[in-house]
Amino acid sequence: MKRMKTFVLLCVVLLLFITCINPVSAHKAFIGAFLTGDSSDSGDEVMIRAWYEGGMPMADAKTIVYIVDNGEKEIYLEGVTDDQGFFTFEPEYKVTQYSIKVEQTGHRAKMDLDLNESASTGSAGAELPLFAKIIAGFGYLAGLAGIAMIYKAHKMNK
Repeated sequence: MKRMKTFVLLCVVLLLFITCINPVSAHKAFIGAFLTGDSSDSGDEVMIRAWYEGGMPMADAKTIVYIVDNGEKEIYLEGVTDDQGFFTFEPEYKVTQYSIKVEQTGHRAKMDLDLNESASTGSAGAELPLFAKIIAGFGYLAGLAGIAMIYKAHKMNK
């Protein structure tokens, strides 16, 4: 009977842990965009660069460019990044707002691009500093060690 209670308690704790897990990524994906050419040239193109945390390019990643008009998104074009993570497109005449999504094997980066403004917004988000990652890793290891000690103590009491 005591064994059954322990098993049920462990299952409840496990279910609580599972419901509290936040989505994570192995490494983040980033995206940036800039205009090529000079401002006097009417043939400017928008060059997109997609890369992973650490600088590795997102090669052969699916890229979708949307035109944003009054908050509504419409697919403008789709394509694939090159080996260096670059994708280039020519902007539509008199369209200045775009939404860009690049994804590859579950990694995704999004950004909103306004050609009239110098700044654009991406999906990089706030990232933990290195020391916080290290502390979190030690906390995780301490938790595993605690579970192992509880298991060992439970076995010794038998």
